[in-house]
Amino acid sequence: MTGTLPRRGRTAPAGSDAGLDRWPEERIARLAEDAARRTTAVSAPVATVRADGRVARVDLDLAVDHGAHLPTVAEAVRRRVAAQVEAQTGLTVAGVTVTVVDLLLPARDDGIPPDTGG
Repeated sequence: MTGTLPRRGRTAPAGSDAGLDRWPEERIARLAEDAARRTTAVSAPVATVRADGRVARVDLDLAVDHGAHLPTVAEAVRRRVAAQVEAQTGLTVAGVTVTVVDLLLPARDDGIPPDTGG
């Protein structure tokens, strides 16, 4: 007997999204937060994601260590988040908006928190 066996499961036509799993926006946001957290000088990232078909946009609010060069940190976060989300999901990241919502001051040597005026 010759011939080929039919493939199991669905085969999507080329260029179609029919056979692709849809990534929930919350899961993409967790990926983005994890990637941002792994960037030097970044803490407490909170992501919001809007996905439309095969394209995602990420908005990130984060805290940065005082003294870090903000444009450099923001660019590093943008690149890392886009690369991680694209690699893990197969989606195209159309943009990553980074908003620094807090600066983290270093701890004082005398044990007094920096905002008490000690």
